[in-house]
Amino acid sequence: MAKRVFLEVRSGSTSYTLVGLSTQLKDYRLSFLLNKLPGFSFSRFEDLMIPVPEAEEPIPFSIYTSIDEENFNYFTLLSNRSNDHFLIPSVKQTDYLLIIEGPFKRPQMDNLLKALRTIPNILLATEINTTSIKQFENLISDLELHIMKNKQ
Repeated sequence: MAKRVFLEVRSGSTSYTLVGLSTQLKDYRLSFLLNKLPGFSFSRFEDLMIPVPEAEEPIPFSIYTSIDEENFNYFTLLSNRSNDHFLIPSVKQTDYLLIIEGPFKRPQMDNLLKALRTIPNILLATEINTTSIKQFENLISDLELHIMKNKQ
């Protein structure tokens, strides 16, 4: 009888780029303004529910997604602040996180930051080093599971 072998395949080649946005805009208004930029078509996704020790129930963090098929990038706009709680407390100065999955080169980043800074009411648009955030790997795992679960 033939023996079955199961392999766990993990692709460590996926790269992530993180941009922090500080603004007073509501999430739906920010995604609307981002959609005016070329290459974006953000649409609302079901909120990411994160359990917080101080709260009785999980806290919802809004999510918007966009795909750039031409450059093989997947964009996720994620609120960092909800009900006086932070998704990533180490970057409290940012209200939203723009997570870019896929290859994203320096000229693309410079153009994106320049375009983001032209949007009215965006006070800060800056690249954040993903290695400086302890919870980033956990956040990506939670986000991927949430998106896979809700696409079904």
